[in-house]
Amino acid sequence: MKKMTNNLDERQELKLLKIEHNGCWLAFWGLLIVILVQQVMGNGSVKNLAGEWIVFMCLALYLSIGCMKNGIWDRRLKPNFRTNAIASSIAAFAMGVIWFVISYNNYHKLAGSIATGVFMFLCTGFLCLAMLTISSRIYKKRVEKLEEIEEDLN
Repeated sequence: MKKMTNNLDERQELKLLKIEHNGCWLAFWGLLIVILVQQVMGNGSVKNLAGEWIVFMCLALYLSIGCMKNGIWDRRLKPNFRTNAIASSIAAFAMGVIWFVISYNNYHKLAGSIATGVFMFLCTGFLCLAMLTISSRIYKKRVEKLEEIEEDLN
């Protein structure tokens, strides 16, 4: 296959990368919001969400694996327990509220809806914290390996 020539200079290449970066994150957060809104509005059956869910998960896996492979965690956040606990708490709170609203809309029972919200808060918080902790350990091991490779080259 013939290699295509690049018609962009360095400034244009950086600008294009920034545009693609912003578009990727717009798609990621947009898909998440669409999925959550459909869940809350009662239109969240597996049939209705399958396409969005598949695209969202493929994008999430691609970003996660690509960052881990290259030793990148985040521009601002550190891969430590405190950060993981805060991020998990935010996700848990959001899921608790969403499932409270879904349960209350479906059954109109306050106590049951609160129990559902608390249960989802606890489950999401625990699972998210566990996955972030595992991911941060994998990241730290990968960074060590990349640093060893770099030292060997020098």
